[in-house]
Amino acid sequence: MIVLVNPVSSGQDLSSAFREEGADCLHLYGADLAHAFRADASGVPTLLYDGGESAEARLRSAGATAVIAASEYGVTLAHDLARSLGADHHATEAATARRDKLAMLERVGGAGLTVPRTAEVRDATEARKVFAEWGRHPVVVKPRASAGSDGCRTCRTEEEVEDAFRATLGEHNLLGGRNESLLVQERIEGRLHVVNTVSMGGRHVLSELYEKHVPWVDGSPLLRHVIARTAIGADERDLVGYTKDCLDALGVREGAAHSEVMLTADGPRLVEVNARIMGPCLSPDPFFAAFGYAQQHLVVERFLRPSEFATRFDRPYAPARVLARVFLRPHASGRLVSLDGLRTVRRLAGFHSFSKLPRPGERVERHALTTGTAGIAYFVAEDEELLRHSLDVVHSLEDAGALFSVAEGEA
Repeated sequence: MIVLVNPVSSGQDLSSAFREEGADCLHLYGADLAHAFRADASGVPTLLYDGGESAEARLRSAGATAVIAASEYGVTLAHDLARSLGADHHATEAATARRDKLAMLERVGGAGLTVPRTAEVRDATEARKVFAEWGRHPVVVKPRASAGSDGCRTCRTEEEVEDAFRATLGEHNLLGGRNESLLVQERIEGRLHVVNTVSMGGRHVLSELYEKHVPWVDGSPLLRHVIARTAIGADERDLVGYTKDCLDALGVREGAAHSEVMLTADGPRLVEVNARIMGPCLSPDPFFAAFGYAQQHLVVERFLRPSEFATRFDRPYAPARVLARVFLRPHASGRLVSLDGLRTVRRLAGFHSFSKLPRPGERVERHALTTGTAGIAYFVAEDEELLRHSLDVVHSLEDAGALFSVAEGEA
């Protein structure tokens, strides 16, 4: 039996991939996701984990063979349960570093890899002091633990640093915790990449490499699209090798990881490693059209057919087509009246499909978070230049308010 821990967001796609191949699954939810446990309508057996021995006994008696983090929320609990049950798991000594951003950078730096300069601070005065000591260069202020771009702000002055603290300290983050401290991190410049991997026995298969288009708007990062790299040059090889070294330093041994790495003029620099599949959703068909697989299906292969998965260690990374994901964004917040611009998007070169589109009558928000709440458009094409032109058209539609019709301010 495959135990999927906190299968929300793209964890639902991971569950579907396992069930597609006939696997016996159980959806296990931690107490902090009791609402998701009650709302689970998948038809898969569910269990609300209360931390007691009876739940672990049930898993043992049910013959659990794997315990997998099915979202950011499940990383720690999945590791603890897998270890307790004797199932394959990541290295225990690095468990904290896989969830805590400061501990992550300290551990990776301790392994001899270069990481951005980072400091933990608990009040605005301390943050201003760090900013001044670092030479008043631009910094990023962000929660010590969260997801997406939640709470991330770039600051160029002491006043902006203080404003960022007032806006974020003490607030609840996307992982449900309270921001009791924040990180001040040097603003690194370069090309941001996503490196997705699936591991077995501490060896890592590169599943996808993306360039991430994240302009900073009003001091916060705005994810607009990611586009896959099909040919890996010398810089990309260094970046992938650096990422795998980060995975080793963080004890990532079994299953999926979703890493973000900046390629700077001085080489790659880690942003973060997430020991789970990419989110917020993974509609499999466009990925199969470009890569011949989707990351969640590689995870299934690793746990259900490990000997088949092992053959991938020596295969080159060679997608047949370019894939791009556009995180659609309304021009204003309010009640969605219509999605008039979608018919234009569907006619663009390389358009493949949509997922998670909102429905007319629902409220949509104009914000910079990367949760895909306004939908995702997928493009797949052999001609990268043509595909990039289509992405530019989509963004121009968004910026002009020609994609969504919104009754501003209405609930």
